[in-house]
Amino acid sequence: MDFGMPTLLELDELEQNVALAVRLGLDFVEINCNVPQFQTHTMNAQQLRDITAKTGIRFTFHLDEYMSITDPNPKIADAYLDSVLESIEFAKAAGITTMTMHLIPGVVFTLPHKKVYVYEKYPEYYLSRMRHFRDAVTAAIGDSDVRLNIENVNGYAEYMRLGLAELLQSPVINLTYDCGHNHRYHRVDWDFLLVHAHRITHMHIHDCRGQQDHLPFGDGEVDLRAELAFVAKTCQRAVIEVKTAESLEKAVRRLPEYR
Repeated sequence: MDFGMPTLLELDELEQNVALAVRLGLDFVEINCNVPQFQTHTMNAQQLRDITAKTGIRFTFHLDEYMSITDPNPKIADAYLDSVLESIEFAKAAGITTMTMHLIPGVVFTLPHKKVYVYEKYPEYYLSRMRHFRDAVTAAIGDSDVRLNIENVNGYAEYMRLGLAELLQSPVINLTYDCGHNHRYHRVDWDFLLVHAHRITHMHIHDCRGQQDHLPFGDGEVDLRAELAFVAKTCQRAVIEVKTAESLEKAVRRLPEYR
């Protein structure tokens, strides 16, 4: 399995992140598209290919965490879809094969006796937008090597699981497994992940203690050896998803204990 790092908030330039990855002996950098400098219109695909040719460091994408692909306003949903399609085209040009995104639960109405999510109330609209998204992404990826992976975060509600079932009908949509999220949220998605383990092709690995995640290896409670064994048959690469250079260096030093 290849191991990589996320772009770090303390390092503004992609080249700085690549230099750190090289120094630590990592294989790739996951570009976080939640910041201004890492948008498809602010990066150059050929430059990424040149960096890979020069350093051996490859790239993956982590798309905007607020992709509202099923928004009740179709214009907003289509805008997010267009953003994903642009990212796919950029990925093809840059030689990126893995893109990770979250599914957001949508707006919740707090009633006197319970909370109701809009998509829970209107499942047919939600699922129709999921199918529309799936078909557009599948057509855009075509026969390229690009794959879109959906990450587990704080638990898939039942309507989200139905939406994921629609997405996973596409051969180009898979799963990113985040073991720290799984631990933090009391393994709420574990049954779903077990059933779909064969679709996990990317991993975010970090330690977690209680509600504090994104810790260096060994600073938390997660059985990281077991987590790596869980994905070993299908997962090609893992992002060491800590948030600072200091934490990353600590995690990489300890990595041999868990590989």
